[in-house]
Amino acid sequence: MNIENLLAEWQNIDTEEGKQTFISKAKENFRILPKEEKNKFAEDFFAAAEKEVSRGEKLLEEIEMRERLNHIIPFINISEISKKYFHKSANWLYQRINGYNVNGKPAKFSDEEKNVLRFALNDISKIMQDASSKI
Repeated sequence: MNIENLLAEWQNIDTEEGKQTFISKAKENFRILPKEEKNKFAEDFFAAAEKEVSRGEKLLEEIEMRERLNHIIPFINISEISKKYFHKSANWLYQRINGYNVNGKPAKFSDEEKNVLRFALNDISKIMQDASSKI
């Protein structure tokens, strides 16, 4: 029993009846496996589960980044932030904020880029506070 094949088959099932049939078939196939193959399957299963959890955590982090920034975007100039703090185009920054696909995978901030963005937002905050104090 191959984990990737089972996951692919599971993901293509679109009915509850199909899921129940799959589960019954998988249980029967597992039941008749020799003990060594059951152990190998269990190891592969847990490795695949950890991989999916990690992928889910990364996706959740990207979604949370968008959620954190979406409410401030109307009030800031993305183009200026991109140029001044990242020396990149506005499209580059939008790609990372929105997780757009670039070269076949979602664009995301590196840890260093997150630090630059944090600095930029804090710097802009100080500039705005200074301006408001002069009014």
